[in-house]
Amino acid sequence: MRSTRRLASLVALPLVLLSLPALAQEVPPDQLSVSAPYPRVAVEAGDQASFDLTITAPEPTEVALAATGLPDGWLGTFRGGGFEVDGVTAGPTAPEVSFDVTVPVDATEGTYDLEVTATGGGGSTELALQVRVSAQAGGEVTLTPDFPGLRTPAGEAATFSVELRNDTPSDLQFELDSAGPAGWEVTAQPSTEAQASTIQVDSGSTATINVSATSPVRAESGQYRISVQATAPEVDVSAEMIVEIVGSFSLDLTTVDQRLSTDVSADGSSDLELVVTNTGTAPIQGIEMSSTPPSGWDVTFAEPGIAELGAGQSVNVLATITPSDQAIAGDYVIAFSAVSEQARSEVDIRTTVNPSALWGFVGIGLIALTLAGLALVFRRFGRR
Repeated sequence: MRSTRRLASLVALPLVLLSLPALAQEVPPDQLSVSAPYPRVAVEAGDQASFDLTITAPEPTEVALAATGLPDGWLGTFRGGGFEVDGVTAGPTAPEVSFDVTVPVDATEGTYDLEVTATGGGGSTELALQVRVSAQAGGEVTLTPDFPGLRTPAGEAATFSVELRNDTPSDLQFELDSAGPAGWEVTAQPSTEAQASTIQVDSGSTATINVSATSPVRAESGQYRISVQATAPEVDVSAEMIVEIVGSFSLDLTTVDQRLSTDVSADGSSDLELVVTNTGTAPIQGIEMSSTPPSGWDVTFAEPGIAELGAGQSVNVLATITPSDQAIAGDYVIAFSAVSEQARSEVDIRTTVNPSALWGFVGIGLIALTLAGLALVFRRFGRR
């Protein structure tokens, strides 16, 4: 009898051992879980609703997936790893899987209840989903500049930061374009990639576009409109901004005859006529004239300052140069400046000092005395 029982135990033990793997793979229904962070969504007819599924189990378990409640013409697809899938291997770490529902374009507005069933490890569980079809649920794409207008001098860049927001249920890739007045240089590029002309914006996300607008150097003062456009399939949005040109500021200082040299006398003062021109596109106020002469020299201006000089206008300024008493004949350099808060211009004038006329008369007198002396000598000694 005892040997019979021992034999039965030996026969039963392998059967128990063989059944252990099967028992380890069975998962009680309450331990197999499927959920979605957003189980109720709204889309427009013709769009796609996508549910990110989280499927977990205490141990690695093969789980089959199925969907019920899809109306006629609707398409439901499970996707994972870039493939269409019918099941996943679930464990403590959930695999990445989604349930995509394509709503036909002729779908009637209303609320539709769906259900996803996950079956595996000897158990199953269900997840209730809901899709609401509404014409107002598609969301929109917007372009919003940080500032509607900027002020800048002519020839300098005005830079706008524009937010591109995608509130649609789809990830979109946009082509960027920009436009401005004739002669302007206008660019629109993603803030993350200076050379790119396209930008990817995921659903519910935003991206920043840098728009730069540079006017011609001679652009007149005034307000100018520039625009930026973002285009994706069936989506076209644009935004307008204002650039106010306050004018460019530039001065030019030279002489009336454009010669950068003059002559002065060692024993007196000489006049030099300078010309100050506003070569910018905006008026310049408070222009002051100044000079840097050699040591001991004196330079004065008939008008030491110009209250205002309009764009493209010129004014003559008379400078009087008085060399030092110790100046000898030769070349000297005097630096002249026209300076305001907005602009400045400088010019160097080569100044040649000529000997005093007095020394000429002295020389003539010496020559005359010499000739007279020679004549007297010849007369006196010539008689002998």
